[in-house]
Amino acid sequence: MAIPQLYRTLALVVILLLPACTSSVRQATTDTIAEQVKQTSMPDKSGVGWLAPELHESQYRPLFFGYDTTDYRLAAISEPSSKAGQAILRLWIDVNYGGNIRHYDFAKFSDKTDYPINHYLHIAERCQLFNSLIASCLYHDQLSFDLTRSDLEKARYSGLKVFLASATQTYQQIELPTNYIQGFLKAIDK
Repeated sequence: MAIPQLYRTLALVVILLLPACTSSVRQATTDTIAEQVKQTSMPDKSGVGWLAPELHESQYRPLFFGYDTTDYRLAAISEPSSKAGQAILRLWIDVNYGGNIRHYDFAKFSDKTDYPINHYLHIAERCQLFNSLIASCLYHDQLSFDLTRSDLEKARYSGLKVFLASATQTYQQIELPTNYIQGFLKAIDK
């Protein structure tokens, strides 16, 4: 009687853990990414949008509230009469960080081109004294920048590295893997 219960328990564990093992977007196949791209109508009914699955990066910062996190995804927005290939391509970014305020001005590429960043939200979630010595805040920013189809086509086989920066400082690098770009393009070209 104990052995069948053990098998049921093991089967349940495998069923619960299997999606966790395959859920990483970075390791997903191009076809899996393409299947996860969601087509949605825009809230203002101005067109159709495609949203790729979200990528996540985090960095532990011992002095300022733990982890800085960055969540980002590709999106395409098109007018109802246009094809997805003619859509506005955009990288949406959601950043949570502690420490000094960041002034995101540009998205810089490896080939030295840059795009201006659009800001949607900048709030100080909380501020406090840390270790009775340092006053600091936890910030939340939402931003985006537009890409060209050519940018994604060039990065289709090499991936895309983007540096988020101000006029005087580079804050962080985010990466779009090749499978992610290929899956996104496959989904919006259907």
